[in-house]
Amino acid sequence: MKQMIIVALVCLNAALLVALVFGTGTQAAEAQVIGGGTNYVMLTGEIRQDYDVVYIVDLGKRRLAALRFDKKGGLKNGQLVPMGTRDLPRDFGKVRGDR
Repeated sequence: MKQMIIVALVCLNAALLVALVFGTGTQAAEAQVIGGGTNYVMLTGEIRQDYDVVYIVDLGKRRLAALRFDKKGGLKNGQLVPMGTRDLPRDFGKVRGDR
């Protein structure tokens, strides 16, 4: 009985190993898009050593928003704090239709 359980466990481990090796293929990375959320780009960065920042670019409205995350803590510990927005066409000196 004991030998049969050991053989079953060895076979189970072999089957799991085969499934792990041959079952995992490389898949394309796909983001979750709900309701036309394809017009946004998010980037991360660092402002000095104390703050991390998330930049969100709205491609439809051509606006950039920055949100700060404080690493050290303080009043807003663990929260994203809005830093402001920018109008990209105005910043780059172009209006719609210019090329």
